[in-house]
Amino acid sequence: MEGVANSVEDKLIDGLSFKHKPGASYVTDRKSVTFHPSGSNFYSTTGTKLIKIILTGDQWLDPSTLRVMFDVSNTDTTSTNKLRPLGGPHSFFRRMRILCGGQVIEDIDSYNRVHEMLRILKAEDANINADAEAFGQQYDKYTTLDTTTLDGIKSGEFHTVLFKPCSGLFNQPKMLPIRYCPITIELELVNDNTEPVVSYLAGSGSNAFSASNTSTSWALQNVQIKCDVVTLDNQLDNSYQQHLLDGHKLPINYQTYVSQMQSILSGTNGQQKVRLNVTRALSRLKNVFITLNNDYATDNIRYKTWNSFYSPYESMASLAGGLINSFDKDGEFEALVQVGSKKFPETEIRSHSEAYYQLRKTLGSHDQHNSIDITQHEYKTRKFVMGFDMEKVLEAGFSGINTRQGDIMSITFNHNSGTASHYAKDMQIVLTSDQIMEIADSGVTVYD
Repeated sequence: MEGVANSVEDKLIDGLSFKHKPGASYVTDRKSVTFHPSGSNFYSTTGTKLIKIILTGDQWLDPSTLRVMFDVSNTDTTSTNKLRPLGGPHSFFRRMRILCGGQVIEDIDSYNRVHEMLRILKAEDANINADAEAFGQQYDKYTTLDTTTLDGIKSGEFHTVLFKPCSGLFNQPKMLPIRYCPITIELELVNDNTEPVVSYLAGSGSNAFSASNTSTSWALQNVQIKCDVVTLDNQLDNSYQQHLLDGHKLPINYQTYVSQMQSILSGTNGQQKVRLNVTRALSRLKNVFITLNNDYATDNIRYKTWNSFYSPYESMASLAGGLINSFDKDGEFEALVQVGSKKFPETEIRSHSEAYYQLRKTLGSHDQHNSIDITQHEYKTRKFVMGFDMEKVLEAGFSGINTRQGDIMSITFNHNSGTASHYAKDMQIVLTSDQIMEIADSGVTVYD
C-alpha cells in the first residue's frame, strides 16, 4: 500500500492554484430572444391545432435556455367555472416534430405521455423547479383532489406557463448555428379538450368538482419560444463559415425518442401472455421503456391516458390511507426484451422490485448519485415504468446495439391473475437511440 501511495502523481489542488478561469472573449454578445409562430395566435381542439414556430437568425442558439411559453385561457363563459389543468404544459400536446433545414430531426407521437414518463423519472427537486415555471401544482402531489387542493383559472382569465420540450436536440450541450440549420418546431394539440384538465365531475360534497364549478373549455394564446442566442466575433464566425465552405461538417450527437402504442389482448385461462414484435430499425438503440395502460376507475379525476402508467399490482392493492397493505403474488409478472438471440436481461424480470432496479440501472441512477421521483406505492399503482438498458457502457457514446441487421425485437410480458379486469389493455414502447445531425454548407443530414 505504501508503495502505491508514494507512486501517485501529485497535482496542484484548486485551493492552491491561482490561475484565472479561462475566458470566452470570442463571444461578443448574448441576447434573450423570442420567436413567434406563423399563422394563428389562437389554438384550440375545435380550431387551429398545429403550432409552428421557426427559429432562424445569424446567431448561435443555446439549447439549455429554450422554453415554450403560452397562455392557457379559460374560455368558459360561466363565471363560477374554473379550468383546472392536471399536469404540466406538455399535457396539452399529442405530437411534437422538430425539423432542421427541412429534415425531420425528431417526431414524437403520444408526446404528452412520453414527456410525462420522463418527468416522473427525474429527481423530485428537478420537478419542483419545472413546476415553478408551469402551473405550480401536479395531480400526483395530493392524496385527495378537490376544489381546495387543485385551484384553477377563473372564467375569462389566463395563466402564462413555460416548459422545456422533451427533445434530444435541445437537451444536448452543443450550441446550434441557426444560420446554417434553421429549426422548425411543430406542436399539435390533443384531440380531446378534456384530456389535460379535470373533467370527471364527482357531484357530491361541497368541495367536489361539479358542473357548476368546473370548466373544460380552453384555448392557447400568445405562443412563443424563449431562448438565448450568442454572437461570435468575426474571426471565429468566419472560421466556421470557411469550415463549411471547404466541404467539412459540424456533427451534433443527440438522443431521441421513438414512441409506439399498441393494443394488447386480454388473457385466457387466468393468464395474460403478451408477445409483441417491434420492427423499428436503429443503428444505436440505447434503452427501451415499457409502460401499460388500463381503465382508471379507482381515480377518474386524477388519471388520463397521458399520465396513467398502470401496474398489474394496482388492482390487488388496498389504497386506503395511501398504502399497499399486503403482498399478493397475482400482482407480479414476468417481462423480457429479446433482440435476435440476445435477451435483456438474461433471465426474466419477475417482480416489481427487480423491475425498479432495472429501471434505475437503465437511467444510470443505481449508483446513488441520482434519484427518481417514484415511491414504492406509486410504482405499484400508476407510475409503473419498465426500463431495459441496451448499452455496453453507460458513460460511453454509441455503445448501444444495432437493430438494422434484420434481428426482430420481441417483448414478452406475462401476468398471472384469475381476473380479466386486472389485465392491461395497451402497451407503450419508447425507444431511445443515439442519432447524429450533420450540418453542412449544402444542408442538414440526419443519421439514425
